[in-house]
Amino acid sequence: MLETPMTPTAERKVAYLMRGLPSCGKSYTARKLAGADGVICETDAFFDRIDDDGNLQYDYDEDRLEEARDWAYDKFRRAIDAGQSPVILCRGSSLCEDAAVLARDAADRGYEVILQEPESEWWQEIRELLKFKHQIGLALDEWAQRLYRKSRATHCVALKEIRRSMENWRWEVTIEDILEFGSEPSESSDGAAAVAADAHASESESASPSPASSAAEPMLHGV
Repeated sequence: MLETPMTPTAERKVAYLMRGLPSCGKSYTARKLAGADGVICETDAFFDRIDDDGNLQYDYDEDRLEEARDWAYDKFRRAIDAGQSPVILCRGSSLCEDAAVLARDAADRGYEVILQEPESEWWQEIRELLKFKHQIGLALDEWAQRLYRKSRATHCVALKEIRRSMENWRWEVTIEDILEFGSEPSESSDGAAAVAADAHASESESASPSPASSAAEPMLHGV
């Protein structure tokens, strides 16, 4: 379920966990939620660089992806330790051990933790289609192509990564699922492995190939 964004007050601290597919508006929604005083913790920002002409460039390095994630997580922890609000953590899935630990850390510090998805019109359509992802592959193939074209203007996420994120998307995830993730001793090892794979595949906005390899991505199902 999509949460309704709420305005933090002096007495109310809010931490948002953003989730969604690449090029669906997570960053835009995060900036809107953050306003002038909020803190956005986004792996992609680690690779942002200012060139000699003062222009912002995205300089992705796959070898530094773990470093980038640690950087974003550390930024989130420092923000909640300082009591800043709102704090927004941007990632693809949010259903994984890292997100669960960070969400619980925020809750333990008195934050209301909210699971938030993009507000874009195209995401509203895609998220409904994903509920029937095993029956409407061709429609999702077409949307994957559209998202891939959008991504080429920013982070160049590979077409196959976007499509894989769709296949692994779990539309029914709630903030309670994330807060409780990994804390249930009865969870089977197979189930835990499946969730971990889901989280890894869904966080694909930072798994960007080089522009050359992106341009060579094949069409899916002839779409």
